[in-house]
Amino acid sequence: MAVETILLLAGWGAICNVWLGLIVAQRRARRDGLFLEVAADSSTEFPKHTDTPTVSVVIAARNESEGLANCLQDVLAQDYPKLSVLVIDDRSEDATYQIAEEFARSDARVQAKHIDHLPSKWMGKSHALWQGTRDVRADWLLFTDVDCKLKPHAVGRAIEEARTRNVRFLTLWPQQTGGGFWEHTTIPLCGGIIALWFGSQRVNDPRCAMAFANGQFLLIERASYERIGGHQAVRSAIIEDIPLAEHAKKSGVVCWVASGRDLVSVRMYDNYRAIVNGWARIYVGALRSGTKIALSMLWLIVGSLLPYVAAVWLATASYSAWNTGANISVDIICFAALCASHLILMMVASYRFWGMGGCRRIDLIWYPLSVCVVVRILAQSWWWLTIRRSIPWRDTRYTIDRRGKIVG
Repeated sequence: MAVETILLLAGWGAICNVWLGLIVAQRRARRDGLFLEVAADSSTEFPKHTDTPTVSVVIAARNESEGLANCLQDVLAQDYPKLSVLVIDDRSEDATYQIAEEFARSDARVQAKHIDHLPSKWMGKSHALWQGTRDVRADWLLFTDVDCKLKPHAVGRAIEEARTRNVRFLTLWPQQTGGGFWEHTTIPLCGGIIALWFGSQRVNDPRCAMAFANGQFLLIERASYERIGGHQAVRSAIIEDIPLAEHAKKSGVVCWVASGRDLVSVRMYDNYRAIVNGWARIYVGALRSGTKIALSMLWLIVGSLLPYVAAVWLATASYSAWNTGANISVDIICFAALCASHLILMMVASYRFWGMGGCRRIDLIWYPLSVCVVVRILAQSWWWLTIRRSIPWRDTRYTIDRRGKIVG
């Protein structure tokens, strides 16, 4: 067997070991209680203990008139007894603020605020959240988005988990829901790239600098939020959640990341163009490195597409040998064994990950197509970050540097 062949087999074996490591990590996550389970009696009302902390659910909304009412109905249906809701209208051009005001007039728990300007070098959402929460005096702040759907026990279960684990910053991975073909086939793998970089349990280790947060469900003690400077400290970040978690962890705030698929679900984007632009922005803000983005593309090509391409080549080589009456070489047998192992390990890991996010596993049949689309999204994020140095979002174009920070 040639040296080149041995090196190829060794490299391919290393890729298979990565997939095996991901499967082991998935099993460890469940064993370590990183899935917030729903109790059998979750339909009962949350106990009204005297020490139950107050929680303010904070929602920044820009041109969200279509979904805001449903979002507020879900939030107000929470079984948590000490709940208030703050809607911050961020320069909307539709009826967002009027809808928020209607809810405020009919329910004393709701308050509506309006932001009418955006200072330079600020991300719009961060500015709205920071300005809007200046007068909030609740014990805890729960930041969520209009496109998130909370189960009635979500707030109570999250507070219970935070207090049980004695943490001051808790964030959840939601269940991903989608209605169209591109949503089902693409978004789970988009989330998988984020999980590759931030899915390690080191994010829950206070001794490790790695941190993660999901702005769709981010619960933080208000005193800790004020102490670290809140969203003002991450005002120039394209996405605010992961930088806020990193800043909190560096400041000594104990953070915890878990799966909340039974508590919160989200439908982020409803068409192909929105998926591409939305996730390209997320990758710029989350990875903040052209090298990391390029490595992500390389992993998808080598780690996910390789066995499909190799299977075609192996089938062609085997058929050619059979057709000519020649024996199948040892090299082809070894490559075929690795190809099969790669496909099996990849599908097992993906099947489990799709289940963790509550995604439709049947859509794994489109996995090669999903990989191609996500590579295209990563390529766009790389272009925005390293070449164009600007990114469009919510009718605003932000000039950024090579680390994804807003500079103009």
